[in-house]
Amino acid sequence: MNLKHTSVAAAITAALAMGTSAPASAYLYAASGLSIDSLVLTISPFASVSNVNFQFNQSNLATLNNSAPAASSVSCSGLPGAPSATTNNCFAGNLDAQAVNAPGSTLTRTNNSTTGGEFTYYGPLPPAYSGDYSNADSQIVSAELVNLGSPTVTHDISESLLNTGSQAAANSQIQSSTGFTITFTLTTPGPAGLTLNFNADPDLMAWITGEPAGSYLAQANMNASFQLTQNSVTGGGLPSFVLWTPRGTTGINDCIAVGPATCAETADSQSLQRNPATSVNDAPASYSWDPNSLQSTPFGITVGGLTAGTYTLAFNEQTSTLLSRVPTAVPEPGSLALMGISLIGLVACSRRRKSS
Repeated sequence: MNLKHTSVAAAITAALAMGTSAPASAYLYAASGLSIDSLVLTISPFASVSNVNFQFNQSNLATLNNSAPAASSVSCSGLPGAPSATTNNCFAGNLDAQAVNAPGSTLTRTNNSTTGGEFTYYGPLPPAYSGDYSNADSQIVSAELVNLGSPTVTHDISESLLNTGSQAAANSQIQSSTGFTITFTLTTPGPAGLTLNFNADPDLMAWITGEPAGSYLAQANMNASFQLTQNSVTGGGLPSFVLWTPRGTTGINDCIAVGPATCAETADSQSLQRNPATSVNDAPASYSWDPNSLQSTPFGITVGGLTAGTYTLAFNEQTSTLLSRVPTAVPEPGSLALMGISLIGLVACSRRRKSS
């Protein structure tokens, strides 16, 4: 297991390592990214699977200084196999929601820009220092049900920066829903099971620095979950329900099972449910922040006790950022001069009264 640094000192070091050193500046920054690879779903040989169908949905959204949102979305669905008129419509374009850049962004994200094996983080470094930006991107690089024999690989990223603006937000999301029917042969009746394994690399950072007195918020968010629902039960009985929200907790099973089903984690190396946030200068909040390289760690569950019936497996991964900047109002230079003249006048009047 190769977990990435999570301390504040490591967060600052990693953030500065995103480029050459930059001059001092005041800004709010937030980034959230998730890369998943080698995702494989395996159903035990005690059961046969039929009636498999699926749907994939992606969406990206970004706003800046209350601008009209920039958005993109794609979806595809069908049966397992290579895209065609009779299987599914998951051609390359339908697995890749285009990157979005909020109107007014001084830095623009190109679609599927990658560095070190994952989506690129632009960070609070030149040319980002010259203005504000907010962007998001997502991609299903490959899908096990479309590229048969190839594991699923996905990327999600949301990133925002404010130098002078008041508000920024970004969101990227990938969802998949797979339905299937489990049946049993006469020679091997009884409960079945499945395993789900993948690697993941989360990156989250929220940072404020150099800002004057005021009200500020920088927040990065991430969520990834898997849910197996038994929609019908052959021969009666209770339906099963399984929910897995990996949290990287040692000695605690983050997989919940209801009904005949059982669920146990085989690997839960990091948390994929995080919301680091900060509201003060130079107190960055981060998790697993190492934006220049892909450092995936393992995740896995084993589900048992599944009975004959129809099931739906749903997967959701989402990243988002939120920035809010409200500096405390200070008097204009002209106002300060008038205040100074008024004070001088008051002092002069006081002295005259004392001398008389």
